[in-house]
Amino acid sequence: MFSLLATPMYRRIALIFMGVTIAYNAYMMPATASTYQVMLNGLNLALSQAPIMRGGRLFVPMRSIFQGLNAGVAYYNGTINATAGDNTVQVKVGSNEAVVDGRQTFLDAAPFIIGSTAMVPLRFVSEALGATVNYDSQAGTIAIAAAKPLIPTGSVINATLETALDTGSAYIGEPVKLNVSGQNNPAGLDGATILGKVVEVQAAAQGTNPSIQIGVDTIAPPASTDPLPIDAKVLKVDPVSGSVIAKEAEGTLAGMLVGNYVGKHMESNQGGLIGAVGGYLYASNSKANFSVPSGTPVSLELNNALQMP
Repeated sequence: MFSLLATPMYRRIALIFMGVTIAYNAYMMPATASTYQVMLNGLNLALSQAPIMRGGRLFVPMRSIFQGLNAGVAYYNGTINATAGDNTVQVKVGSNEAVVDGRQTFLDAAPFIIGSTAMVPLRFVSEALGATVNYDSQAGTIAIAAAKPLIPTGSVINATLETALDTGSAYIGEPVKLNVSGQNNPAGLDGATILGKVVEVQAAAQGTNPSIQIGVDTIAPPASTDPLPIDAKVLKVDPVSGSVIAKEAEGTLAGMLVGNYVGKHMESNQGGLIGAVGGYLYASNSKANFSVPSGTPVSLELNNALQMP
């Protein structure tokens, strides 16, 4: 009895169908543990243990990931403590309870140990340290980006004036530009551009000392064209050696005050508040106008924390 199943043509069709099915299933299935690639801030991150899928959740080695995010990690008797700056994290192996920055929270799955490596849910990385996590299950890639740095209130920013100012010609609202440079600046700010304006000016006149005051509105981080609102006060404007105000200041100051702190606020064109403080430069009793040349060092202090992009 003749059987179609025994024909060479059918066997060829069957083999082709099986091959297509296997290839399709291989494409649709998530990547295996051996193929996971972890990128931290755009760079490959070496792991002590490959990520593992368990119960529909992806687990990653806590120490490798947290240390890559500049967090110190300590393990003792089933409890893992991690510290990154002011952030603190505590988890326990086998428990879905955790303490983050002193607040109790819950993981979507309990950590476990493989060999000597503690594994935690990938999602917990973002919840604990504020990192951005993107997982592509088809490609097997895990992209982690560190949390945006927060520059705290009270931080001092050192900059130089890029816009020359003169009490004889300056006007309220005149744009002012500063470039962040110098030592002891908060991390990630060197090269940033600060924009502001003249908020008060008085030209020299009979019986009147000339003065000028600046306020700042926005800051554009290095390699960025998107400005961020900044709330800061001008602490000090240092006269450049050889300038008129520097020469006047060499004596008894003769009525000149540099960087006079007033501490008031003015509405900015961003709709918020800016620190219209400092930056007052009083000329001597000669009642002569003075200039503040470009390149003049200016120090500012943050009234509110600055969240970097």
